[in-house]
Amino acid sequence: MEAITNTLLITHIAAGTIALLVAPIAMIVKKGGRSHAIWGLIFFWAMTVIFVTALFLSSVKWMPFLLMIAVFSYYSVFSGYQWKFLKKLYNGSQNPKWFDWLAMLVNFAFNSSFLAWGAYLIVNGTTGAFPFLALGFGFIGVRMSIKNYRLFKSKHHIKTWLFEHIGGMVGGFIATVTAFSAQMMDFMPAWLQWSWPSIVGIPLISYWIATYRKKYKVKVA
Repeated sequence: MEAITNTLLITHIAAGTIALLVAPIAMIVKKGGRSHAIWGLIFFWAMTVIFVTALFLSSVKWMPFLLMIAVFSYYSVFSGYQWKFLKKLYNGSQNPKWFDWLAMLVNFAFNSSFLAWGAYLIVNGTTGAFPFLALGFGFIGVRMSIKNYRLFKSKHHIKTWLFEHIGGMVGGFIATVTAFSAQMMDFMPAWLQWSWPSIVGIPLISYWIATYRKKYKVKVA
């Protein structure tokens, strides 16, 4: 078991390194081109390996933080990636696949549990960062599932898939950088370790989406 655990840990770290390296490349190359598709695909599969290995490692060593980040970041990336294949969903002529629904439900269940757990720990006076992280990530994760449910069930703008693709892929990358920062960048103040990826990343998501909204003349709902 120890040999398996060590192998998966090495695999997890290697996949994490690949994800952290290729995601910025996918973000800066021309969108819609072959290079963007290739780098995005590599990032997606690296995140898939991170997710699978994290499930095992977090269960064996019982690391709830790793499990929480794994589910949150992977659903964000999975959802963002899948929106490329749901371009006709906007007018009701296409339906989500069964695995789109399954992923949405699993994400909702996991993040609802973390949301409730975080609230329980805070109410009972548990100290440390985890209760607040569970509350925050759980809340955002639940919102992701609810938003996708609404989009799956209703008609929307033809370019909604693009906005969801950007938000999901970059959002998953931010969560991955946050996990890396929390584990490796202990030279920073604790609050900055957790917050700087969001401080940098969220405005970038907003800028890119706003740029495309302006390009396609899509009003903010």
